[in-house]
Amino acid sequence: MSNQPPPWPGPQRPTYYQPSAYQPYPGPGAQQYYYGVADQPKPLSIASLVCGLASVIMGWLLVPQVAAIITGHLGLKREPAGRGLSIAGLVMGYLFLLGYGALWVLILIGLAIFRAETYYSA
Repeated sequence: MSNQPPPWPGPQRPTYYQPSAYQPYPGPGAQQYYYGVADQPKPLSIASLVCGLASVIMGWLLVPQVAAIITGHLGLKREPAGRGLSIAGLVMGYLFLLGYGALWVLILIGLAIFRAETYYSA
């Protein structure tokens, strides 16, 4: 008599490791599970948001607003993963450009009126 087990009646022999509901981890040699993909880099979208935030403090220069608008539009075209950041930078850029632009216009009008009054009052 031989010590060989009898042949298996099915087309395949069972493997030694059978995952069950209580053991959700893959067995040895199985492919590992990945929980999501790596984030795509979004430097233009982040730059738009940072410039939009910088325009709160340095908005009187009008440079951060323009930079936020330019990088925001480029980020919308090139980086679909950073859409929210780009939109936030665009909104802040346009709002502060409108606000500080109106402030500059009012200052220039006020200076022109002041100069005209001092010129004609003498």
